[in-house]
Amino acid sequence: MTSPEAKRDDAPALGQREVDALQELASIGCGQALTALGKLMGRRIEMDVPEAWVGRSPGAIADFLGGMGQDLFAVGVRLEGMLAGHLVLALPERDAERLAAALGFSVPDRAGWGALAESAVMESGNIVGSAFVSAIARMMGGRLLLSVPHLARGGGRVCLDRLVDREVGRVALATRFSTDGPGGLEGLILVMPEPAGIPELLEAIGAD
Repeated sequence: MTSPEAKRDDAPALGQREVDALQELASIGCGQALTALGKLMGRRIEMDVPEAWVGRSPGAIADFLGGMGQDLFAVGVRLEGMLAGHLVLALPERDAERLAAALGFSVPDRAGWGALAESAVMESGNIVGSAFVSAIARMMGGRLLLSVPHLARGGGRVCLDRLVDREVGRVALATRFSTDGPGGLEGLILVMPEPAGIPELLEAIGAD
């Protein structure tokens, strides 16, 4: 997976120092989030080093995900406080089915998704968001809140447009994760700070 095309003048101006600081923030938050998800599943989850995706226009991240051609199952929460923006847990539909099965709610091939299986994945997104928020609040010594989770299914562009304002969807810290063995799955956590709040966020973490 490659990142969206490089930024132009209307994208946030991020140097390497700023990108490194945002990636470190995402690594801490997503590490705690995936530890919580792994405990819920009873599985060890491996995560990649977070990537910084900076798009050239509003909605660039949604457009990029849409270009992957995969149907996704995505759960999004809004972040409010010192890191205003959105967090999205996104999995290809087949991997979302495996997550639901790991939580005790199988998705039969013919019957399709039931309410309990959908709720289990929604709750997974809520747990991921809650653990992320707790880790970042401890790290920064401030307050960070999250909304109730919302669910979207379909192509990547459709999912992200339902969960995230297109203006916010120009910058993402993307952390890929996976589990091994039978029923292994892959997914992605997108942390999408509001572009206007990035300078203040960088100042708060000492990277301005």
